[in-house]
Amino acid sequence: MINLQRYRWAVRLFNTALFILLPFITINGQSALRFDIPSLRLFFFGTSVWIENFFIVLIFTFFITFLGILVTQLYGRIWCGWFCPHTVMINLTWFFDRKKQTLIQKVISHILVFAISTVISVTIVFYFVSPYDFFRDLAAGTLSPVTAWFCIVITAITYLSFVLIRYKFCTTVCPYSKLQSIMFDKNTLIVAFDPATADRCIKCNACVKTCPVGLDIRKGLVSACINCGRCITACAKVMQKKEHPSLVHYIYGFEKEKKPFRVNVLITGIVTLVFLSIFVWMAATTKPFEFQVLPNQQFMPREKDDRIINSYELIIKNISDKELTFDISVEGTDDYELQYEKPFSVKPAETVKRTAFLFIEEDELEDFPILSLKMSAKSDNAEMKPIESEFSFRRPIKAKRKVTE
Repeated sequence: MINLQRYRWAVRLFNTALFILLPFITINGQSALRFDIPSLRLFFFGTSVWIENFFIVLIFTFFITFLGILVTQLYGRIWCGWFCPHTVMINLTWFFDRKKQTLIQKVISHILVFAISTVISVTIVFYFVSPYDFFRDLAAGTLSPVTAWFCIVITAITYLSFVLIRYKFCTTVCPYSKLQSIMFDKNTLIVAFDPATADRCIKCNACVKTCPVGLDIRKGLVSACINCGRCITACAKVMQKKEHPSLVHYIYGFEKEKKPFRVNVLITGIVTLVFLSIFVWMAATTKPFEFQVLPNQQFMPREKDDRIINSYELIIKNISDKELTFDISVEGTDDYELQYEKPFSVKPAETVKRTAFLFIEEDELEDFPILSLKMSAKSDNAEMKPIESEFSFRRPIKAKRKVTE
């Protein structure tokens, strides 16, 4: 007999360890996964996604959404019973569901639930504030009031949910439970009681007693079922004494036939792959810095020594994780001189503006009063491609002389 609950406990412990330890893992000096509110950027396993590029996160959200639909079409509510953070955390407070507890045991249970709620709330904060900065500020007594109140509120909500709602959340509040009916089909993986073996049922109610949401699987499929498989294990233990297999099983619909390549599954799979491809392409082509050339409104075009001078504001925003030094060049003309303060270095998360003066021979504007050119910003990182910005170079406007008779 395979004890599914041992595998579920292994999955639960892995998910819990990953949830708690992930914020402490650093890659390139930053958390492996954290949305930094002060700088408005997402640290995602060694890369940074700034708020300007947050549409990438939107595409990733679409990918996760359709992936969830795909998994549901194939395996039903397997997410709820095995991977859902709410279910995992509720299972960690299993002792709270014990019957016939003494007053002291109840008090201890509440203390443990509160402690677990506190750990969960603080861990959630770590996905927005570096845990190392959190503990440093906490020890120094300089923890932000916003952070402190966030911890308190989330702790209170989590504690009340664990004490008052528990698995009722899965059957009443969770929107995923309500949406699953439109994602299921006749071949979706479900937990079901086999009517063909109903005569073997001894009415022990072991499947009902162990069900976390209080269902009687013998009455048929109910949307509240979270596919945890506890009824399968409970029935198997009872039927093992009679040398019979469990009367409750994981089955691929009542046809009991696995058909992964169904029309709805293929359509969802294709859409999922499309969004994944778009996400990968956008992540690979995201620019590490922004470069913009604007005319200097305080400097009008003028002539000097047979050359024309225009002035511009060069603006570079570094959205990478390293300090970059830039070299600026002009494309569209060969005979020019560009003057700006060097070195043009920009630190991570910093925007630097420099004034530049461009000198071009007057002869080049003899036929056209305006030249359309490009400036190129090239960083000292050879892996980063230069970024171009278009601008106009103008000949000064000369005042018309009055004709005297």
